[in-house]
Amino acid sequence: MDKEKFDLEVFPTSESALKMLSYVTQGFYDKSYIGKWLYQVMGQEYDKALKLAEELKYQMFPETATWGLMYHEMKWQLPIQENLSYEERRRRIYQKRDCRSPMTPYRMEQYLETITGFQVHIADINDLGEYGLTSIHPNFFIVYILEQETIDVKQIQQILDKIKQSHTDYKINQRIFLQVKNILQFYLHCINNKFQCTKCDNSIAVSGSVHFAIEEKIEKVGAVTLEKRQNLWYLDGDVLLDGSRTLNASYEMEEL
Repeated sequence: MDKEKFDLEVFPTSESALKMLSYVTQGFYDKSYIGKWLYQVMGQEYDKALKLAEELKYQMFPETATWGLMYHEMKWQLPIQENLSYEERRRRIYQKRDCRSPMTPYRMEQYLETITGFQVHIADINDLGEYGLTSIHPNFFIVYILEQETIDVKQIQQILDKIKQSHTDYKINQRIFLQVKNILQFYLHCINNKFQCTKCDNSIAVSGSVHFAIEEKIEKVGAVTLEKRQNLWYLDGDVLLDGSRTLNASYEMEEL
């Protein structure tokens, strides 16, 4: 292993060592290599202690804790998994801690946003929201996931089944928003709405929608064609007809 490059003329580097040297007679210890090394070694120990003391206040809460996450995991009876990232360990703590609160739609929004990292809006009969919810039953609500990336529907379904009130039912809707600026002509091409779901419960409805806004006044709009493709495959040898693939491909084109 390469030795650390060190300038013998510019040390000690420890902040605590420099502070201690300022308290002693100038022109003696600061001219002695042995003296400066003694202060450097002592100063490094004080630096570590000072760092722990400064970080201690951040360990009180899982939102800011780092080395103190293990104590929060112990508090909530979670396994100590130091092989995971801080963010993943925090999510597990949030999930155990926050599910104990009464689950109103607002609390469910906060809970889902914390666990998934997505922007979430929940609409029900008491708050129809801005996306045109028509409530089919007082105990029905829709979960809107405002995210352009692929969402794990299975994960969201498991979370909702755990935290929602038992007499309620729901639907998951992913909404994608596109904004167009400073254009004369534009094409919306290959918009993919993907749902990652492994063995999802078929009783849970999942849908997706794409919305776009234009911030300019347009004098003329030409022909608008909507092309929808779903699970297309071709007889080119890439797909084996052995029953492992659901043959539900569809292709639609309509002029709006």
